[in-house]
Amino acid sequence: MVEVVEVDLGALGVRFPRGEVAMVVAQPHVVFVHQEPFTWAPEERQRALECIDDTLAVSRGCPHGADKTHFTIFPECTLPGLEGVDRITAAMQAADWPTETVVIGGVDGLTKAQFTELVQRPNTTYDAVGNRLDRVQAHQWVNCVVTWTKLPTGDVCSWVQPKLSPAWVELNVEYMSMYQGRSIYVFKGVHSNADVPYQFATLLCFDWIGKADAKRMWEWLLEGIGARAGQFGGMLPLTWLFVAQCNPAPSHVSFMSQVAPFFDPAQFPRVTRDDTCLIMANVAGKEKPGKAEKFGQSAVIVTQSRFSRPACMPTYGNGGAPQRGGDFLETFRDAVFRERGACIHSFLVIHPSTLPPGSAGRRIALREPAVHPFNGVNDPRAPRGAVPAVVKWVNDELDEPSKSLATKYTHLPLRAMAGAAHQRAVSELRTLKAEALGNTVNFASLTARKSTPDEWKGGEGLAVQHLLHTFSILEAAQYPATFHGNGAQATIMKDEISLEVIAVMGAVMRTVTSMFSTACRLTKGS
Repeated sequence: MVEVVEVDLGALGVRFPRGEVAMVVAQPHVVFVHQEPFTWAPEERQRALECIDDTLAVSRGCPHGADKTHFTIFPECTLPGLEGVDRITAAMQAADWPTETVVIGGVDGLTKAQFTELVQRPNTTYDAVGNRLDRVQAHQWVNCVVTWTKLPTGDVCSWVQPKLSPAWVELNVEYMSMYQGRSIYVFKGVHSNADVPYQFATLLCFDWIGKADAKRMWEWLLEGIGARAGQFGGMLPLTWLFVAQCNPAPSHVSFMSQVAPFFDPAQFPRVTRDDTCLIMANVAGKEKPGKAEKFGQSAVIVTQSRFSRPACMPTYGNGGAPQRGGDFLETFRDAVFRERGACIHSFLVIHPSTLPPGSAGRRIALREPAVHPFNGVNDPRAPRGAVPAVVKWVNDELDEPSKSLATKYTHLPLRAMAGAAHQRAVSELRTLKAEALGNTVNFASLTARKSTPDEWKGGEGLAVQHLLHTFSILEAAQYPATFHGNGAQATIMKDEISLEVIAVMGAVMRTVTSMFSTACRLTKGS
């Protein structure tokens, strides 16, 4: 059995606005010791602390435009032990950290001694009944999430919740076993601008799909809230549910298949979820912004009843086949952040109940989404602002070494010259604005203009490769180009002559690479 433990933040003076709340989600690249208790690698722990600092700096800076960041979320296992916990506590205790705010953070594996030390710290609470310390055995480790809040008095309080259900990697171990928690905290209060209750809770990754006594953990959560609502014959909302993940397959059918039953109003009818915001916060799939096949895909999921579906918003897509690999959530609004590499997301979440009816209330679920870098990385995919889809897509394509002629023709004499030309073209293209990049790809591919960048596939990728090959050959022939994407892809200046150039992919693709190979052979023979 899993108990739901209520925490009355309202009694402590913590309130949140009903219309919009501001969130910052860290998406760091985590390097683990691949053995239980699954901690950050020792040589990476300093970087882990720096990721915390960078994320908290974004939260303090309020790039979303709100007066403060109401929720800051660190995914599962992203805080390096007690040192990571202390880093957040100290930051929140500082005078410049605003009151009535929450930080949620997943801590990497703790031994029993470390967990005991954590829960005995000042202003720290844990479920001393369901998770009493004598239940944690010496051979067990604890994977937990900590929820902090800064009270109007300036005091910082925290609550520690162990993970409930181990993932396969946490079961398939040789030396230790993961302690399985027995309770979920539900934090409640009243909104600051309306006499209406709010509630939120957090689950750790596999808890979203895991079971105890034949019930999903989210079912235990809703059952507990519903039981409390039944005590006064009413209904209660679940305003926000955070799922902090370290998940290599965030769009796996097992995860996606739980969304619809979770939102089903026929189940647990005393818990209203039509206005619930489900926040999936995951770690990164690579150490810097770029294309990744695993991890990432942090997302915000809401019902479709109140929000419109955008066409091609900056920073996030609509999920579905282009991002999820299938239309698992076609009856929901699924805002999936495109960047799967290391970064920090910031955004505003609109509470649907505050929207007026009809066209006057037509809104999109997220506002002011932005992507921020770790460690000051200079990358157009993490510009401390919005990232149009075409900017993300093109820059991911430009990362591919295979698109360089120098990679394909390693044995030919013009290889070095082609490699230098390729790098210069890549550097120039990365500086182009979104409209110019869109024009450049549309000129290169006859199919690109028929769809959005989220739907571009291999054909458009080959068109970018053809573009890079073509201009590399031209530069090797002493015809360097300046990219601009304005009416053409680039301009070539030769003496007094100016040429506007477009490279269009078609049957000529093979001809262009053949030209390079022939030119190399001629150079070698001269």
